Amino acid sequence: MTKAALKRLLKSKFFHEVEEVVHAWDYYLTVGDRKLADEMMHKWLMAKLALEYITGIPYGFSRNGETYSIVNELDHDEKLLAGKSAKGKGEEK
Repeated sequence: MTKAALKRLLKSKFFHEVEEVVHAWDYYLTVGDRKLADEMMHKWLMAKLALEYITGIPYGFSRNGETYSIVNELDHDEKLLAGKSAKGKGEEK
């Protein structure tokens, strides 16, 4: 995928929705809402398939309690998205 195509992807409505899903998934995992966390996981799995179809690269969700990210499964140093976890923002319940 070219840098220009990647830039267009990152600005797209589709990617914005993927960001919202990943952020919500992290939040629901943090607050312990299993039902909504599972719903976001299923949405992520559909988005993951679409990202791989669009880019030709398998991406995964990574979370360590402080941050969450969408990472290239072949090169974990390449991230499409990185953010502070809800727990890392002091929203722990």
